[in-house]
Amino acid sequence: MPLPPLVRPVSVTPYLACSPVIACTHPAIRSRARELIRGTSTEYEQIQCLYTYVRDGISHSVDAGQSRLVWKTPQVMAAGHALCVIKSHLFVSLCRSVGIPAGLCYQRLKKEDGTYVLHGLAAVWIEDDGRWIRLDPRGNKPGVDAQFNPDGTEQIAYPEMEDQGEWLDPYIYSEPWDAVIHLLQVSSDVPSFISATAQIHSPPRHAHRPSSSLPIPV
Repeated sequence: MPLPPLVRPVSVTPYLACSPVIACTHPAIRSRARELIRGTSTEYEQIQCLYTYVRDGISHSVDAGQSRLVWKTPQVMAAGHALCVIKSHLFVSLCRSVGIPAGLCYQRLKKEDGTYVLHGLAAVWIEDDGRWIRLDPRGNKPGVDAQFNPDGTEQIAYPEMEDQGEWLDPYIYSEPWDAVIHLLQVSSDVPSFISATAQIHSPPRHAHRPSSSLPIPV
């Protein structure tokens, strides 16, 4: 089935802002982003470089067999691994640090054991085309092939949703959901966070609303 179309935000301004979670002014984030796009000449090349780095250069914690929950964005690069939700935070932070509007998207998926999990991905604004496109920096593996296609074709990690409890939220969020931040703050490790996301049955009532979470030290 086709992916639900994105609901286009009224303005890109909130998707350029920095915050404790989307740490686009952090020196480590800014330095890495500038390093990654050095030598590029087009917007597409910049997005591709940033996306490929997060997708391929930062392992998915489960794929890497890591149980430590790393979620403060500047620390993710040093750790070399993170969950999909946090990898999306990093990708958005890198994009915004070099002036590329980007936001967060969410998907609910059913696992093989019958439980549900929240999946995080992202969306970027392509100025040259005047459109948003979803990008999934989860990390590829057998059965998962997410790509950035400049022709506008969206190719996310989990395009198939057949269970009634699954959904792909069409909205783009400038900040992580409050429920996501809360679970990151209280979860002791990767398995506990993944399990806890099953509590999130539906998106928040107010789309595009910035998070009201307490400041998070970085």
